[in-house]
Amino acid sequence: MQNSIISDRLKPYLGPQIYTQFTQLAIQKECVNLGQGFPNYPSPQFLRQAISEEALVESLQYTSTSGLPRLLKSGAEFFSKHIGISIDSEKEISIGAGAQTILVSVFQAILNKGDEVICFDPSFDVYKPMIEFQGAKQIGIALKIGKWNNKEEMLRKFENGIFRQDKEDIWKIDLDSLKYHLNDKTKMIILNSPQNPNGKVYDQEELDQLADILENYPNVVICEDAAYHHLPFGDYEIFNYPRSISHKRLSKKTICVISAGKMFSATGLRVGFAIGPESIIKGVKAAQTYHLFCLNPIMQAATAKSLELCMDGQYFKEKRIFYEKQAQTLLKGLVESRLNLNYMVPSGGYFLLTDISNVEIPEQYFIHPDTKETLSRDFAFVYYLANEFGVVCIPMSPYYSDKRIGEKLVRWAFCKTDETIQEACRRLK
Repeated sequence: MQNSIISDRLKPYLGPQIYTQFTQLAIQKECVNLGQGFPNYPSPQFLRQAISEEALVESLQYTSTSGLPRLLKSGAEFFSKHIGISIDSEKEISIGAGAQTILVSVFQAILNKGDEVICFDPSFDVYKPMIEFQGAKQIGIALKIGKWNNKEEMLRKFENGIFRQDKEDIWKIDLDSLKYHLNDKTKMIILNSPQNPNGKVYDQEELDQLADILENYPNVVICEDAAYHHLPFGDYEIFNYPRSISHKRLSKKTICVISAGKMFSATGLRVGFAIGPESIIKGVKAAQTYHLFCLNPIMQAATAKSLELCMDGQYFKEKRIFYEKQAQTLLKGLVESRLNLNYMVPSGGYFLLTDISNVEIPEQYFIHPDTKETLSRDFAFVYYLANEFGVVCIPMSPYYSDKRIGEKLVRWAFCKTDETIQEACRRLK
């Protein structure tokens, strides 16, 4: 009786997410948690101060469905300035309770039953259930994996205290596979750049090629998940790097999703933005009316004040330097570890991946400790790591439609303090 109450579409997702599973494991085993992607250091004091101030003066009543006027204005001004586009604060931007809720509204606004949504794997695992809840279908297309580097090859890349990223290391869109899977049912392509979990940034050539291909599919919408648009590394400029929302031929068919929580290292803030053409934004606003309606006015006002304080972009430039340093520190620790891993240098975001094909994992870890089910290699590795080293990372098969590719990979979060990363590296060494 109990199972029959739950809708069929939700039944596959009743269990805890992988992040919950392995955060619990980290607590149980007293591990250093490099699994879930949340910063473990304090959010900026100016944001905390803004929340405190606004809590005393802001009305605690409903706001407009599309957002608090002040935040719509400051958001439009900030993103127009730094992305290099023009945003009408009344027609081309909407605010929701975090990027994930914005994504739900985007999918509700655009997808019909039977539509197909292309994701470039490894893709964030929340996309699939969100898409399926609309009666649509996720089509995963694996990115072409660049060159995995062993320890010796990584050490040859180490110059002036950093690991150099070479052209052959970069993940690329499989254009032939994309052309093969595009059809009349295709309604959306999701571009997550920088990408969770592999740190990929889609370059100008790839966006131009995508624009060429989509000339034959005028009704396909691009959903640009820009949760990490303040964290492209290397020569890329924060916010204003190659992206669909600012591309001359793709911008009019792009809806961009942004996370204020990620921007301000405050993942519990739960303020997100959608920016794009009025023809799409009006659908997002309408969808939001019937499930969220509006969000906390205090958090909106505090986010507006924080964006106004950071309008020059200096705070985000400093954060980019910090995150890139953390990525290099963790990568160096993994290269120096006892584990026989293969590596790539990330281009941005919160995470890096390693290949675990050559790691010898004791057979006992291929059996789930509670259910006794047989585990794939990536899950076995995480249990092995937690029990033998006291460190937790995240398995990658849930990020792939073709699980066989993901079973060779794990994700490590570097959005952590120096102390956390150093302790993890010490344990792995």
